[in-house]
Amino acid sequence: MNSSLDATALCASLDALAEDDSSRVSLMIQLLALDGHERHEDIVFDLGLIGDPDATPAIAKAAETTFQYMVRWQSLHAFQRKCAYALARIATPESREALEHLAQHADPHLREYGREGLGKWPIPFVSS
Repeated sequence: MNSSLDATALCASLDALAEDDSSRVSLMIQLLALDGHERHEDIVFDLGLIGDPDATPAIAKAAETTFQYMVRWQSLHAFQRKCAYALARIATPESREALEHLAQHADPHLREYGREGLGKWPIPFVSS
């Protein structure tokens, strides 16, 4: 199965779950690493809101991934910033380490967003 088919199947599985179903996190983590869909921004935003530490490696990797559709839509930098904020929201030593890595990145945008995330870290969880 190729990445596009994997993404299509995972998106369908994600869409079939209730918003409060905890198994959504695992599907979102898998989708964050895949091409073949255009939901990365929504996924990283949701993962940041949920704040599950298991998402940290996937978010950190996604921040450094150039998704071509985001380049075409000129939304790559907004996505990278969302990744930094999601890491700040997760607020674990591992997420801080990921932000520190971004803050030292060769890419000036990632460096800026990493520093911005560190400035916000930890973003407290406020339940509604």
